[in-house]
Amino acid sequence: LATCDPEQHQCRCQDNDNDNDLQGRRSIRVASFDIHCLRLRRNADAFESIANITIELECLGYNELHEEILADAKLKTGYYDGFMFGPFLTGEMVKVGGLHDLTPYVQQGGAYDLRWNDMFRFNRENAAVYDNKVVMIPLDGDVLSFYYRKDLFEKYDKQPPKTWEEYTELAKFFHGKVEPLPGSSSNETVTLSGSCVGRKFRCQEEHWIILILSSMTQHTGTKTGFLFDTSNMEPLLGEAFVETIRFTEEQFAYGADNEMEGCFDSTNIAKMNSGQCAMTYGWGDSFTEGAKGPPTSFVSGLIGTAQTPGSPVYLDRLSQKLAQCTGATCSCKGDDAASTNACLNVAPYTAFTGWSGAVSSFSSKYRQDDTTDFFAYASSPEVSLFDTIPNITGGAPFISVDPFRVSHTNAQDWIDAGLPADSVVSYLETIKEQQSDPNAVIDIRIPQTPAFLDELKVVMNEHIIKINEKKLQGLTGDDLFSSEEEKWEVERKLRAKWKALIASYDRENSQNLLEIYQRSLGIYAPTYNNQDLSKIRPVGLTLCCILLVTSLGFACWTFLHRRNNIIKVSQPLFLYTFCFGCFVLGSSIIPLSIDDSTTSVSGASKACMAFPWLVSIGFTTTFAALFSKIWRVVRVMKSSMAMRRVEVKYTDVLGPFVVLLTMNVVLLLVWTILDPMKYERTYSPQTLESVGSCQSSGNVWKYCVSFIFVINFIAIIAANVLAYKGRNIGSDFVESKWIMLCTASIFQVMLIGAPLMALVSENVVASYFVSAILVFVIGESILLFIFLPKLYETKTRTGSSKSSKNVKISMPSVTPSTRERKSAFPSSRDSVEQRESGAQLKDSVVQGEAELGGE
Repeated sequence: LATCDPEQHQCRCQDNDNDNDLQGRRSIRVASFDIHCLRLRRNADAFESIANITIELECLGYNELHEEILADAKLKTGYYDGFMFGPFLTGEMVKVGGLHDLTPYVQQGGAYDLRWNDMFRFNRENAAVYDNKVVMIPLDGDVLSFYYRKDLFEKYDKQPPKTWEEYTELAKFFHGKVEPLPGSSSNETVTLSGSCVGRKFRCQEEHWIILILSSMTQHTGTKTGFLFDTSNMEPLLGEAFVETIRFTEEQFAYGADNEMEGCFDSTNIAKMNSGQCAMTYGWGDSFTEGAKGPPTSFVSGLIGTAQTPGSPVYLDRLSQKLAQCTGATCSCKGDDAASTNACLNVAPYTAFTGWSGAVSSFSSKYRQDDTTDFFAYASSPEVSLFDTIPNITGGAPFISVDPFRVSHTNAQDWIDAGLPADSVVSYLETIKEQQSDPNAVIDIRIPQTPAFLDELKVVMNEHIIKINEKKLQGLTGDDLFSSEEEKWEVERKLRAKWKALIASYDRENSQNLLEIYQRSLGIYAPTYNNQDLSKIRPVGLTLCCILLVTSLGFACWTFLHRRNNIIKVSQPLFLYTFCFGCFVLGSSIIPLSIDDSTTSVSGASKACMAFPWLVSIGFTTTFAALFSKIWRVVRVMKSSMAMRRVEVKYTDVLGPFVVLLTMNVVLLLVWTILDPMKYERTYSPQTLESVGSCQSSGNVWKYCVSFIFVINFIAIIAANVLAYKGRNIGSDFVESKWIMLCTASIFQVMLIGAPLMALVSENVVASYFVSAILVFVIGESILLFIFLPKLYETKTRTGSSKSSKNVKISMPSVTPSTRERKSAFPSSRDSVEQRESGAQLKDSVVQGEAELGGE
């Protein structure tokens, strides 16, 4: 990031150091959607004279507005002091800390007649609140309602639908009927569409799908959510989504001809206002625009309002199947709410939630206070009522503000403004009832919200296009609709896309979407992580540092003393191999120390697989060097006993290393490719505890770990056998005793450590501590047993010549057979032969060591 310079970079910089304008008055900058600028400008002009401040209002397009305020929050420039925005962006804004907490302001009563309790229950308790904090001031109230032609319903003695099945039946009944054109004086007629819902791609069509779906998926209150399970983030689709597809297809079959090309305004509103439609659903604009006179509307006074249909079934979140609603399982109304009889689940959908005013966290305190006051003024009952009641003059500007206060529902205020009395009463009562419903549906407000909704749009658009192609071919009935398998295929496709989005987000971020989703609904309860590594992590990292420093220290010491006979005979290459192997082994503690508190879930998952790779490679490298050295010593001993001279090269002892390393790497590759470990945190709603650990989804890892353990354990046993055979070759140049101690200590550690690890596998802290200790003990014991004797010898001896004169050889005891034993004491000839044999063995051992060291 470079320093922001407006003249060079065409960027906008924070100016919090100067809160005043050129006239010396305080100033604030507010961003708004261009459609609402007319309203906010009027409010700003009035507030400037009251508060003696200057308000700079920036009017932006829909996408530009949300991109600008999010970018401003991410960069923390504080260019905007406040903004009127769509609440769907709340999750992203909270994530970057971009929203100022307004809770103290509201608790103190606010200013400019805010009257918080006058707002509908949903707006003040849900829409304005995120993670139990007030972060927005409502300036609009959005809820979808059912709108219908009252004159047609009265003519044919029909009632507003209670269920989606009834909606389909009514659409089928009215579709194709020829009726007089409302307001026409020339007996002009029009052919009705049973239902008018705009389904143009990426034109708000996701709200119509969610409206139907949520009537089945949310059934016990707003805070239970409608799109994802609040306990595990599982998409709420299943049979409910299949039914949603069915209802959508049926509505489309009896819908307007141009639904695939029309949006909400050109289809839901315009078709109804022109008298071509029997019913629709949408925001309050359907009523307020319909109440205007010609040429905007020809059905003024003929539009009725009712709640959107409910559902007699609900989605069981565990089985993803539909079940019959009762008063105990669903949000039912009236007497049904307390009964065990079948009833209808009612879930009013507050689509988009309503435009709201928010204050930037990155503005100065004075600007934050002034901006909050301005939004409180714009939201106050008297000021907002003027914006809510439409100007019913034909051709008046489209304001798009729905009631969000109880005081907005005084019917007389609307009637005095010229709106038809009967229509106003049903509209306001419906809005009031829905906005006060405890089961009102709130749109998702989490990061990636646009991505989730876009995937929904894509899969449904692809499906409806296929139905439209059949419709254009003239197909009807069952030939027009999709099969059950086709519907389920759409469900599986959407579920996979949503789960991929969730997994991708969780991999790249330390805070998972489940927690954010719970916070957005105000139900997040911080879980107590009783297996946190924060306290024990320093211990493991300290052991890691000791092992790494020891490995590097002995490697440097070997290099500095590489010309010493003791080092030459011990072969520096093998000593470097010990140091390298122990260094890699010790570094495995680093990924072992990583969890979701130090990095993202994705990073923790990578660390999960890094640990076994480093342990295996480090251990194999170190152990192979041990095995090769003891094998070399035994070969030299055997050749000496046979009175043969043998030359043992590096290539001769690389075999065990290559074989052991190859077998370990192959098993690790199989494990990594087929069943890799991933970091997962599991939550317990009962105990409010969480445990984060590395887990594999299948059983492949069990076989791989078992084979790796068995292979290395067999190699350790073989090394201990060889070490035992060479136990009596004691020489200042031959470290057989120390190698035997190394292999014996590794054997003991594995013998004790394996069952101990199994016992503590369920406890993350204990498992971490035991693993770190085992790695440290294995690596440090090898280094100390190999290098400390050499350190001692180099300190106590002055040169290689002195060392070579002090070779002491302990011959292996030879027990003669009974046949050869002539007496309890050997003869002089036997003694001479033994002395000659011992001298030859000594020469052979030293010569073999010198040849290897000389290489």
